[in-house]
Amino acid sequence: MHLNRFPLLALVAGSAVCVIASPQPAHAEFTPRAVYLPPQLTSATQSTAAVHPGNLSVLQLQATDPQGSPLTFSWSATTGTPGTPVSDALSSTLEWIAPQCLVNGPPQVMGTVTNGYGLSTQALFDFDFTQSLDIDHQPDFTPSGFDELTNVALLSGGALRLNTYLGQLSSERIMFPNEQHLAITFVHESAGASHSLGYVYYDDLVARGYVNTQGTPDDSSDDTLVDANFNGIADLHEDLYNLAPTTGPQARPYIGAARRCAPRPFSSQGAGYTMPDLALNANCAAAFVRQSIPDARPGTHPLLPVDIVGASPTEGSMPNANAWSDLGLYPRIPNLLEPTHAMNNQLGLGHLVFLLADDDDDQTTFNQLGTVTDTSYVVEGIPDYDVSRYDAHGIQRAVNPDPGITPNDRTVDLGILPAGKELVFFLVTQYEAIHDLDQKTVYPCLRKAPTGQCLLHLRSPINVFFSKAKWNLDQDPVGQMPVAQRNLGCAYTEECDADAPQSSPSACTVANSSQRLCGWLDSEALARLRQPPYGNLFLPMTAAGVTAQGQGSMPHLLLNAAVTTTGQWLMGFEDMSGGGDRDFNDVVFLLRNLTEGRVRSRVLSPDDASCKIAQVSFNKFDNLYGVCTGAAASITYALATDCNVCSAGTCVPNPTPTWHTLSLPPGSGSATVDVSSTPGQQLCWKAELTQGTDPTCLPTLHFVDVGYTSVPVAP
Repeated sequence: MHLNRFPLLALVAGSAVCVIASPQPAHAEFTPRAVYLPPQLTSATQSTAAVHPGNLSVLQLQATDPQGSPLTFSWSATTGTPGTPVSDALSSTLEWIAPQCLVNGPPQVMGTVTNGYGLSTQALFDFDFTQSLDIDHQPDFTPSGFDELTNVALLSGGALRLNTYLGQLSSERIMFPNEQHLAITFVHESAGASHSLGYVYYDDLVARGYVNTQGTPDDSSDDTLVDANFNGIADLHEDLYNLAPTTGPQARPYIGAARRCAPRPFSSQGAGYTMPDLALNANCAAAFVRQSIPDARPGTHPLLPVDIVGASPTEGSMPNANAWSDLGLYPRIPNLLEPTHAMNNQLGLGHLVFLLADDDDDQTTFNQLGTVTDTSYVVEGIPDYDVSRYDAHGIQRAVNPDPGITPNDRTVDLGILPAGKELVFFLVTQYEAIHDLDQKTVYPCLRKAPTGQCLLHLRSPINVFFSKAKWNLDQDPVGQMPVAQRNLGCAYTEECDADAPQSSPSACTVANSSQRLCGWLDSEALARLRQPPYGNLFLPMTAAGVTAQGQGSMPHLLLNAAVTTTGQWLMGFEDMSGGGDRDFNDVVFLLRNLTEGRVRSRVLSPDDASCKIAQVSFNKFDNLYGVCTGAAASITYALATDCNVCSAGTCVPNPTPTWHTLSLPPGSGSATVDVSSTPGQQLCWKAELTQGTDPTCLPTLHFVDVGYTSVPVAP
């Protein structure tokens, strides 16, 4: 700071202040007047003269007036951001923030002190302004330092780690408290029936009016199915099979584009209904009888007269492509459970994950009723059709990304499930309808008396079993609790007596107990799970069970965490109406949480419309803790300079900034990026943490350093 005035002031802090006094006015030669002097500066200081963008410098002037008149102080700056001066009778202090870039020469700040006679003295403060990519603008990680932290936890040491879901799932409520990326892998099939696996979003059923939430939308445990037309059949079940009458006060809109059969009305217990196309043969022959069959409730199963609607093919029936169909996108999937499509009049609510779950040594399905054609003889843990020909909702793709049956067909990526969004899985089966209490099989029950006795049975080769047991139409004819118990790590054999496992030679002892239980999956399926495509999953000798949920309905899903790992749940279905042998291994899937975390920083640079960021340096250190094999486990990075959208002084995060992807190796990595082609002065970065195929993998980000330089928008 240099000084240049009538008396010369001392040099201050390695820079200079130039002090300029205002001139005296001219006077006539022979008119003597009093002579007044300008204010005298006694001190001029600045806290720093070397500044980087955004740095603060505190400037101060102290002065006296030779005449003792009052002093006033004022400040001006060629660039940067001056604060509000704090002044008293003899001094003034100003906080000045350096600009983000230089537009017109080096920054200067002028301080002026004026006395009561209008005379002024000025002090000019010069600054040495430099920019450096080595200056780190990223603060230590804190929860408030991010615009987004999705599936990422801030550890006590300050690192960011992928936050996997460690909790249990219940078949009655499949929901995650945080956002999840889900996939389903086919594991095993051992049944005579054909199957299709799908799911619906619970809130879609609520929105359609099928579910009464009882005023507690966040708790589905007390919800009930609605019977809006008061005919004794829940509207959900009624619309699955289009049972409602076509006219009158109890009529409901048809779910689908067109009926295969002309409406065939019938009456049961004084209520009118329509025979379901899914339960009628190719000729649409009427099928309704009243006959005595064994009572499906637990107990002695006495013969009782009951109404039965529908018919069913048997093992020896000749296939007919027009039979047992409600048309739609897939003739043997109820239209309501198809994906939304013109062929179901846009009324489908389902998402079909696997259209066919056959994996056997033939190319047939039961009575050729499979949703798609079985095209493989090979038993290999892959469904017998080209899964990739269809998207994750069951719609045929315009372009098949992986033609033919390949290992990629064993897994379907469901995409992102939002936090708090509940799934209800369903299994559609195509098989002969059998009511045989000796075999523990029953016809589904459409309408029950208050005593639980079935008043109207459905006979159809097309059955639907939900993960929510209380939604299932078939009754549990046994009534034991638990419904079934199995030893997860024990190999299944038909010789094992599940009703008396303690004395059965082929049962296995549950770990850390004396209890013996029959196995769940056969040896082939257990061996398959131990392979890399299934995450090298070894099942321990642990007990798993299926419990009843009241109302007498039969549960059909054994949902169990993989125990030895996190983020994986085995789903085993029982495909016989009434439970049959209750092995819950007729078709088995692995629900997998492909956890993905997202981090987005807040804007790291002040907004300055006259500048734009030209270069950014990015330095990071990360780790992939645990078993993180393969390229699927990773942390990727990107940065942007248009991260905010500002209007009228208010800024909000830009949802679609222009991201610059960074190519960085695992561990330590750095990069310098030229971003001058991207407008903007709002710098932020993001990271995406991907777990990959192994649920023990925990990508962790330890620190990030970010530097930048700016240039004028219009130099």
